[in-house]
Amino acid sequence: MTEQVHKPQQQRSREKVARILEATAALLETTPFGELGTKLIAAEAGVSVGVLYRYFTDKEAIVASLVRGWLEMDVRITERITEEPLPARSQELLEKLLAAFADRFRKEPGYRRVWYYGPRIDALRAYGRQTDLEIAERVHKALVRGYAMPDTEQFRRRARLAVEVGGNLLDLAFRESAEGDPEILADAALMMDRYLFAPSTDSGFPGTG
Repeated sequence: MTEQVHKPQQQRSREKVARILEATAALLETTPFGELGTKLIAAEAGVSVGVLYRYFTDKEAIVASLVRGWLEMDVRITERITEEPLPARSQELLEKLLAAFADRFRKEPGYRRVWYYGPRIDALRAYGRQTDLEIAERVHKALVRGYAMPDTEQFRRRARLAVEVGGNLLDLAFRESAEGDPEILADAALMMDRYLFAPSTDSGFPGTG
């Protein structure tokens, strides 16, 4: 099982773990995961291999820790944007969110490489699903607060599906281009917004975003 062996408590140990994670992310920009080894990571991080194994069982465990940190940051980004003063139109809010996540693909070392070329780590699947739910709940709350979306389970479901669609469109936008396809990114916000505010025959929702 891929896991972190030891979670550091002391500041010095936390700094070593941070160096290992940063080194791995930087190496992934130029080195395929299959060619990445713990010796190379340790050398890049400026620690011994023994120190690396004190905190991580293998290179998959390092990447898993990286991904968990990225997912937690995704939630914090969503929280920040949805708690700021909201723009006039719901589509503009979705555009802000998508732009923030697009910047992760463009600027976060290792992020895009792991997304497309990294290992498929089963232990992260449930964590990823929970992250999507947390993001969707924050989006739903913002839509209720700022754009008159009904605070019902039906529309929570719409928010969850919209977040799923947005994630898939981000995936598509950056699959072939490190900068992202601007047309797909623009269409993503439009598609999400139209779905979120589409009229519902059983709710009487007016469908104006």
